Amino acid sequence: MKDFAEDWMLTTECSWKGLCGVAVLAWAGLLASGLAGGRLAGGLAFALGLTVMGWLDSRTGFLPDRGNLMLALLALLFLALGATVPFDDAVLGCLLGGFLLLSIRWLSHGGLGLGDVKYVMVLGLWLGWRALLAALLTAFVAGAFAACFLIATGRASRRQCMPFGPFLSLGGYVGYVKGVELWQAYQSCF
Repeated sequence: MKDFAEDWMLTTECSWKGLCGVAVLAWAGLLASGLAGGRLAGGLAFALGLTVMGWLDSRTGFLPDRGNLMLALLALLFLALGATVPFDDAVLGCLLGGFLLLSIRWLSHGGLGLGDVKYVMVLGLWLGWRALLAALLTAFVAGAFAACFLIATGRASRRQCMPFGPFLSLGGYVGYVKGVELWQAYQSCF
């Protein structure tokens, strides 16, 4: 996995600068999105957590339980403050995310790590089930495009493992900022 991170231009020299740059861009996007109050404060904490978790997975190939636990506790705090989604949506998002990714893990015979399953459960707590579905769609599409690009340019092979956490982080961010609107747009098509 380390070789993959180095091939993917995630070297030590640029990693901290890149991590800080991504966090600043995420925060700028949240500020520009019109979120306010507790929703904005929660988004700032969530964006930082997403950035760190995506970076860790891209560097090590693991999503640490401590990071998932910290993000889950923050989600519960912001849920208690009423700053994110309704509690029942959060619980349903957590359970739905866990079920979907555990099913994918089982069907792929372990092609998806348990850290990814736990991470998506945490994303469900933050996003609720509607925004989580938008987040997962974003993550799968972004991951597929990245994999196709890396294979087409010869930087990865079809058999090479690729960390999914960075794409889940991207999806989580999109889900937090525009997930409900994306879900409503999808529903309006039917």
